[in-house]
Amino acid sequence: MHKSKQWLTVIFRWFVAIGLLVFILNKTDSDLLWQTLRGFNPAFGLLLVVCHIAVLMLMAYRWRLIAQQFNVEAAYTDYLKAIWIGALSGQIGPPLIFSEVARFKVLQDYGDNQSLIGSQVLDRLSGLVALVFILLLALPLNWPLFAEMIPVATLLQSLAIAAISGVVLFRVVFSTKIRVLMDRNKISDVMSLGQSHYELSSLIQLLLMLGFLLAAYGLGAPKLPFTLFTLLPLIFVGLTLLPISISDWGTREIFAVYVLSFAGLPAEESAAISIIYGFSYSLTTLLGLFFLLKK
Repeated sequence: MHKSKQWLTVIFRWFVAIGLLVFILNKTDSDLLWQTLRGFNPAFGLLLVVCHIAVLMLMAYRWRLIAQQFNVEAAYTDYLKAIWIGALSGQIGPPLIFSEVARFKVLQDYGDNQSLIGSQVLDRLSGLVALVFILLLALPLNWPLFAEMIPVATLLQSLAIAAISGVVLFRVVFSTKIRVLMDRNKISDVMSLGQSHYELSSLIQLLLMLGFLLAAYGLGAPKLPFTLFTLLPLIFVGLTLLPISISDWGTREIFAVYVLSFAGLPAEESAAISIIYGFSYSLTTLLGLFFLLKK
């Protein structure tokens, strides 16, 4: 019964991803979109793959820093193997399920289940904290753009609701997921400010944003590169809040078309940037087959 429900979830998310991609194709000029994609410079594609590899390597190092504080002792190569196999698994199913289960399976012999699962949750949370921090830093830069599209009062109300919801969600997660697994004081120590994993998380988020920028430059110099870069945290926040498709296909393109319009990019170019970014990431995760076959 549990497996049937899990596979129904996978099938549903595939339908969501395909449906959203079809929606994007119907709302854009398909000929212009494919023409834009064909004009992509392969040299930037290579840089994109290098950028994705760097992200996966840093993610493995961050997870190792956190997991070591819970006595999960494994070599860096084992963490890298787990991260890469997890990323590969996330290409066929919901990342929060397939990816995390794959990561757990690879390292399950290196620590007790509670510590390992807890380290995975805190690893995810570290990335979320860094993303919110970068979003808040970029928000003043983009405030005039938002004010043109959304009344200031509505924007302030939305931010207040989001902040309150975030605090409530944070409390719920800690109450139901982590605090039952590990000592509260240990969690506070790991997630306290000044921990080096936050620096790694910030660097990872900046590299993810750089990947979008490289995809944009591969299609030609964008009109407002700085504005485009400062808007990218909104896309990643949206993907974090709505993990409803497979490997973010479809949802990423929807967010990209809407958010990047603030930087003056046409829908076809925004969709092409997102598709190139997603394809290069999927291509990078295929290298996880090497680790999977060895495992």
